[in-house]
Amino acid sequence: MEFFEAMGKAGGLRHGRQFLSTVALALLGGSCLLSPALAAPPEPFVMGTEAEETTLVGKWYRRIYGEAFARMGVPLTMVVLPTARATIFADQGEIHGQPTRLFAYAEAHPNQLRVDEVVLEARLLLHAFGPETSTNHPKRVEELAASKSLVEYRRGVAICEKILKPRVPAERLSDVTSTEQGLKKLRAGRTDLYCDFDASVKAELLTPTFKGETGFRKALDLGAVLPLYPYIHKSRAELAPRLAATLKKMKAEGLIERYQREVERELGVAP
Repeated sequence: MEFFEAMGKAGGLRHGRQFLSTVALALLGGSCLLSPALAAPPEPFVMGTEAEETTLVGKWYRRIYGEAFARMGVPLTMVVLPTARATIFADQGEIHGQPTRLFAYAEAHPNQLRVDEVVLEARLLLHAFGPETSTNHPKRVEELAASKSLVEYRRGVAICEKILKPRVPAERLSDVTSTEQGLKKLRAGRTDLYCDFDASVKAELLTPTFKGETGFRKALDLGAVLPLYPYIHKSRAELAPRLAATLKKMKAEGLIERYQREVERELGVAP
């Protein structure tokens, strides 16, 4: 009180009240900065995937990551991009992450961080169309070089490229932008074998374009089960350990398997 009386003598009560208001606003502003409820919301996380929202894998990704990011309190946006373009955008930081990539993906993409929790295990297969007796496809990967088959793979699935390029002459090897395009060319007889993950092909065969089609089959298994991991751009590195811990907890709760079963039932493919 004595202080404000002195202020009144020096410059008038009006100035003392102005000073009090300034102090009060400063204190209030400090409390806002310290209050979590009033803090700025976290930046949305943009995840890029080839999987459309209506597909098996697309529904599954959105259910899994929707729950994970909600638990972390981070808004999530899923955008649809061709696989190869998603890699370019992710390397440049134009998107913040991808739902599934191989363990070794980090070696060629230093701007992206692997989230050390497996979310999906997939097989890499060569797919064919038509009765098995109607073609003479190779029975082992070593026979690809001597085969006359026209082989194709989805651009951006680097492991297909790595396996096929040393074994298939360049004039018989090609790539496509999407799983849909690869299966259409296979069905039309423009290629003989198509390389992709089994989950991607299974999801595509449930779309209106292919649903009910019975001619597609697995021609050759190219290896063991492959664990797939989420990836995050280094600009959002602080989220990597949080996402790993969240996914691990969800797996322990049985949520990831449950979501997969739910989506399969919705689409009529549950065993």
